[in-house]
Amino acid sequence: MTYCRHFSNADKKSLTQFGRYGIFWIMETQRNNTIIAIANQKGGTAKTTTTAAFGVLMAKAGVRTHLVDMDPQASLTSAFGMADPEGKLYTSMNNRSALPVVEVAENLTLTPSSIDLSRGETQFMAETGREFILQTCLRRTSLPEHATVILDCPPSLGVLSINCLTAASHICVVVQPGGFELRTLVHLNETIRLLQERINPQLQVAGAVITNCHRRRAITEQVVQEVAGHYRVLGEVRAEARILYATTSGKVYHLNRSKALDDYGDVTEQLWLATRA
Repeated sequence: MTYCRHFSNADKKSLTQFGRYGIFWIMETQRNNTIIAIANQKGGTAKTTTTAAFGVLMAKAGVRTHLVDMDPQASLTSAFGMADPEGKLYTSMNNRSALPVVEVAENLTLTPSSIDLSRGETQFMAETGREFILQTCLRRTSLPEHATVILDCPPSLGVLSINCLTAASHICVVVQPGGFELRTLVHLNETIRLLQERINPQLQVAGAVITNCHRRRAITEQVVQEVAGHYRVLGEVRAEARILYATTSGKVYHLNRSKALDDYGDVTEQLWLATRA
């Protein structure tokens, strides 16, 4: 399934790659693209940082990875120092055509977003088959064979997020410690259940990642226990200014020294295994 270089066929069947940011088990399989939606309808949970970290770490581990910024705020696009001034993502979805693809680095590409995409939240609601627009566009997009696609969902459960969950094979929920964050999981769980029943029966919950953790605070352990009652906990990521600065300044790909990125390495390993179980 994945792209492996400089290894024999025997090695490719079960390869352990030790990198600075964790261990990735890269296995040859024969299945279609894995599409992972990074979601939570509440804003400020570090969905974009999580998406960017997953993309960077997978790409550096040799996994062909494509990111899609489905948030009109375009924070993921900005995290890589890019922009979509012509609103090409909105145009592609409006025309049901191939998505724009921009190369970020080796093994890593991006579909950038812009504020133009916000028009889709209202426009697409009135259209027949609105849930399948992104899925159609992805099928018409030329991506590397067996690429892993990661979708950065908007902080809502509107038509754009529903498009992400319809197109996805897996969902990864991002949760930040706090009481209000836990309340949103009830609504999200119901949405996932309805989507599985009516639109996307193949959708699987890969698990949840707990972000912005202060490990000495009791609330963090409480949230981990609560989330574990709903999902498999893929790991915890420490709160850190370094990764936040790199993301907001458009330099996330070049971030080297980061405790939070170390944590994301462990989480990425668990996500990789969960989506290939």
